[in-house]
Amino acid sequence: MAIKFHPRRVCGTTEAAGLYGCTGSHIRGMAVRGEIWTKALGPRAWLYDADEIARLASEREKLRQAGKLRGRRPGHLRSA
Repeated sequence: MAIKFHPRRVCGTTEAAGLYGCTGSHIRGMAVRGEIWTKALGPRAWLYDADEIARLASEREKLRQAGKLRGRRPGHLRSA
């Protein structure tokens, strides 16, 4: 039986926060709570699944556009 391998496209905390539109501490909190996949390389070096972060950001934006989620739109922290 063949084993299917699905490589992850990973990113660091800063890039994940940029994709999701939040701070790095919010991303780390999501990881600690088990809401997203993470791999700790050390106490200050974490990797995240970039595709999962982008998917969650898209879902959050759809909920906001539908009026089902309060708050600012994703990406509000990015400079113009």
